Amino acid sequence: MTQLPAGGPIRFGLIGIDSPHAPSFTRLFGDGVTSTVRGGIITSAWAGAVSEDFPLSRDRIAARTEQMNDLGVPLRDSPEAVARECDALLVVASDARTHAGYFSRLAHFGKPIYVDTRFAMTTADARAMLELAHAENCLALAGSPKRFAQEFHDSMVHSKVERIDLDGALPTQPGHPGLSWYGVHLVDLAVAAMGPGCAEVDATGERVVLRWKDGRVATLAGPPEWGPLTTGKIVGADAATSFEIVAGEDMLVGLLNAVVLACRTGAPTVPEDEIISIVAIVEAANKSLASGKSITVSPS
Repeated sequence: MTQLPAGGPIRFGLIGIDSPHAPSFTRLFGDGVTSTVRGGIITSAWAGAVSEDFPLSRDRIAARTEQMNDLGVPLRDSPEAVARECDALLVVASDARTHAGYFSRLAHFGKPIYVDTRFAMTTADARAMLELAHAENCLALAGSPKRFAQEFHDSMVHSKVERIDLDGALPTQPGHPGLSWYGVHLVDLAVAAMGPGCAEVDATGERVVLRWKDGRVATLAGPPEWGPLTTGKIVGADAATSFEIVAGEDMLVGLLNAVVLACRTGAPTVPEDEIISIVAIVEAANKSLASGKSITVSPS
């Protein structure tokens, strides 16, 4: 992995700016010293390829470009140009279908790459990305911002989690069916609490049911319209807790602190087996919705 600067903030480059995370990350990092999140700074960005069949890319890019200009972030003409002048990269393009391709263009620089929220659309892509990261000595970083929220961490029981029930918005977007769009946040929280090893997914009822090999269960549900609130109930062997996470810029602080720490230490934000498990659960849930039956999850 490329050596990071010993002193001063890590220079991060944004790959894709159509997500609201692009300006939010920029504001939170600020100057990297006196800002909300210290230790990093956004120094350049590439706007990303516009997905014409994806409104959140197609319809936002012009306004987002102006916004990033107002924030003083110079836009480069390719992801490679950004990679050459940065210490680490943040792939925040909204369309998750682009993530594997962007990762393959950037991994050979040997710099840490965080892929925002939706690491990959398929387990095949996720495995290929992680294999490439190993081959190129590139630190692959992942994770929904909700995983790093203080409210979630404060609610984790000390004993083994036996069950988690999660409720949050479950809207979809073109090319991102089922849990592929916003549902991945709930899946990430479930795996963060329960660990990898989900064996079966049933998305045919009112709640999506995830069953682990050892009999533990997670359930997910929520309205098809976006809303800022995510709630959860965690049951352990000797305790039960609950939490609420409200989406907003403050929710991103834990994630960015985790990314900075990972870049400094070389330890990933999310273990590789959990990355694969999250993608595999989303993939299985979508197959369950399409087939009307429960689906066995491929081993990670």
